[in-house]
Amino acid sequence: MILVTGTSGFIGKHLLHKLITIYGADNILALTSAPVTGCRYLLHEDYSFGKNFFENNGAGNIDTVIHAGAFIPKKSSEANDYDLCFSSIASTKKLLDALPDGVKKFIFISTVDVYDTSALISEDTSISPASLYGYSKFYCEKMVAAWANDRKINAVMLRLGHVYGPGEEKYQKMIPLTIHKLIKGEQPQLWGSGKETRSFIYIDDVVEAIMQAITKNVKQQVVNVVSGTATSICDVIALLIQISRKDINPEIISTNVSGRNMEFDNTRMKELLCAEKWNLQKGLQAEWEHMEALQ
Repeated sequence: MILVTGTSGFIGKHLLHKLITIYGADNILALTSAPVTGCRYLLHEDYSFGKNFFENNGAGNIDTVIHAGAFIPKKSSEANDYDLCFSSIASTKKLLDALPDGVKKFIFISTVDVYDTSALISEDTSISPASLYGYSKFYCEKMVAAWANDRKINAVMLRLGHVYGPGEEKYQKMIPLTIHKLIKGEQPQLWGSGKETRSFIYIDDVVEAIMQAITKNVKQQVVNVVSGTATSICDVIALLIQISRKDINPEIISTNVSGRNMEFDNTRMKELLCAEKWNLQKGLQAEWEHMEALQ
């Protein structure tokens, strides 16, 4: 049985649907904050359960865990919120303590926010998070690795990059905010020159990488699940304006803050998991159509 957490979140919802499609509802168990449809689930109630939680609920046959459930900042001001960041550490420990014997693989969903600034970020880039959120995820990685090592369990850390796609409209991120303004016929905002680059990876490619991590012989590895193609913020906004087919120019907002470039080497992902299938134009079109249908 595959146990998956975080199924009420942006990535988790997509992942759960794929897991049920591939493995069948009877082989999936969701640990969730709210009821889900399509498979069996257990409510974690802020991870307040005890050490025998899974056995007591007839779920002692878990062999694979995908821990995607954790605090993710919905806006930049939350990235250094002490309580929110610590909640990820506390919930991960509770999960590890409660898991039954028999788990063979633990896939931890982490973040590229653990890295230092670098011209090209790879798995060998030094660790130096810019926020408490990044530090909390790295601490969880180390906690999972120590737990897995003690039990001779295979632990895989997937550090996700800038994920976009249908469902991310809950977050105060550049792409959904820009789409929302364009749908309403308003000017999207461009802070500064917009020349800083990001490597956006579409949600379906992220889910596919996680799915491959379940079955492929990836042992005790850290893998960046990232796009290998970087695009400037101003070019992303230009693409969205083109998709909108509206004659709107962005509102330029002056700022003294210079953004960092975020470009990645995704060689390890391609070698061990999978290559990207979605280009930015196709992915932005899909997200536009999704958000437009919500209006």
